Amino acid sequence: MNKQELTYAIKMKGLELGFSKVGITNADDFSDYIDETVDNPDYTPWLDFDTSFHVAQGARPKSIFPNAKSIICAVYGYGDILYPEKISNYIGYSYLSRCYSPLKTSSCGIRVEAFKDFLTENGCGLYKGNIAVPARRACARAGIVDFGKNNFAYTENEGSFIILYTFLVDTELEYDTPTTKSKCPPGCKACVNSCPTKALSVGKLTPSKCMLFNNMNPMEIPIDLWENMGTHIHGCDICQKACPRNKKVLDNASRKDYFLEELDKKFDIEKVLLMDEKYYTDVIYPIMHNYIKDINYFRRNAAIAMGNSGNKTYIHALKKVLNNENEQVRNAAQWAIDKLEKIS
Repeated sequence: MNKQELTYAIKMKGLELGFSKVGITNADDFSDYIDETVDNPDYTPWLDFDTSFHVAQGARPKSIFPNAKSIICAVYGYGDILYPEKISNYIGYSYLSRCYSPLKTSSCGIRVEAFKDFLTENGCGLYKGNIAVPARRACARAGIVDFGKNNFAYTENEGSFIILYTFLVDTELEYDTPTTKSKCPPGCKACVNSCPTKALSVGKLTPSKCMLFNNMNPMEIPIDLWENMGTHIHGCDICQKACPRNKKVLDNASRKDYFLEELDKKFDIEKVLLMDEKYYTDVIYPIMHNYIKDINYFRRNAAIAMGNSGNKTYIHALKKVLNNENEQVRNAAQWAIDKLEKIS
């Protein structure tokens, strides 16, 4: 196949596999991203505490893959699902969808691996390392997303309820026209105003205040954020649900995910607090394996969520972890108990 034919075949294969959009861009540096992140104290701890490379390393694609010529970008939408109410009070939609950093044996993981196989079978040398290119910047440069004021990427039909995938290859392909303008309503700050931890300003995120960052933070979560974290133990969708660009997506959600329907029956915040390895494997791991590797952080997050629930019946379970080996679990449990005991 020539360059034009291969480009078309790649895009059609991506659509066949269930991606909603596929675009392609060059492998040049993302200079603006580098400028924004290097030496930025807000971003260094967000991505450096559990890795051996700086966030900007992937913004120089040819430094990690010298033969790189193209970045193939794909979008998968998850906003059409009717998420069970109980479990979604605690966990963000993207994690419930199992499409962010998916397990290879999951449906989304199988889709991604099938796309990689297609690229390889058609002569594309694929970067197989662990350093990621900036997906939102790559997809915008490939013309398939634009940005919202909440720092999320958007498509016209799926809003910001999307996961972005990038595939760095050594093959020169036809490149798409970048998207550069935000389509947010002029003057709208619904997302910024909705953030309970004040992590957002227009077009910017302060990671250290972000709900997800603190859910997965191995360090002590600043206690002044605890009350504002509500019952969220792994991400939240607050700014996305407040966004007028997402209203149509949320209103039209109609597909039941029967795996989640079954998981919802098993999910119990007390069981998260007191969980053993089996409960972690059966209920937590399939949807929340992405960031948190120590189950004590789930216990800590559960304790904070229980303290914010207003449900005094949780006190009995919270007292059971006051002798937990992990100081953060003990501290969160005591905070929750003190808060709940004040309820008349």
